[in-house]
Amino acid sequence: MNLTETRWWHDLMHGIVGPRSGGARIIIDSEDASTGVGKTGLAVYLALMLCRAFDYELQQEDMTLSGAEYLERWRDHPGAEQPSVLILDELGGAGAGQARRAMSNQNVDLSNAWQLMRKKRIVSIVTLPHWSKADKSLRKQADYRLWCLREPIGYFRPYKVGATFSKGNVQTTGYDDVDRIRFPDLDSNDSPAYAYLSSLKDDLLQSGYFDADKLQEDGEEEDDDGTLTEHDKQRIKTMASESNATQEQIAAAFDVDRSTVSKIKNDAL
Repeated sequence: MNLTETRWWHDLMHGIVGPRSGGARIIIDSEDASTGVGKTGLAVYLALMLCRAFDYELQQEDMTLSGAEYLERWRDHPGAEQPSVLILDELGGAGAGQARRAMSNQNVDLSNAWQLMRKKRIVSIVTLPHWSKADKSLRKQADYRLWCLREPIGYFRPYKVGATFSKGNVQTTGYDDVDRIRFPDLDSNDSPAYAYLSSLKDDLLQSGYFDADKLQEDGEEEDDDGTLTEHDKQRIKTMASESNATQEQIAAAFDVDRSTVSKIKNDAL
């Protein structure tokens, strides 16, 4: 069955473009916490399908491994007038949203962002090996869990996330109209979005940190904005805060790294 013909897809879209006009929180994990079953590919495929439905253009900044970058991009996203999409890949494994960091400031910020998702109408897609690795508050606020099958690769089962009536315990409910849904192999299809996320993971592995926030911080420290005049820095601040230009577009205009734009923008706050 085609993805867009399933009850799950209609549930998802009804919550976003129907009377509720909200966002959605989707956790993608895998059978037996298996690797190599296409979790990132499913996240990108779903994001692209949603962007097409919303008439929203997915940017590189909308895909990250860093909780800090996710929260920054969340603040930059449109309001209730425009549904949009964010991907936080490798939740837990890349340092963000880990269950063992339940009381960390970032986990609290992520939880608060998810609570306010309706006002932003953001569809947030996160991936991790098994959803028990995610902070409990994030699991309780999730709307859907997509479970990638180990065999055959390229299929997932959708589940609606809810809570028990008496104690509020998290529970998942499957859909009876479809046993599994197929999604394409974006790696073989040379998807630019998939390739970008893969490059982020390669950089993280080579860094030896296994924490995307630390890698981002080091990248910002190494950026050299000494060649920029104060006038240029002020122009960057203005463009970042008042225009629709992306950080990537601003970086290209001033011949600097995107992290330099982010640093200058944050210094202005």
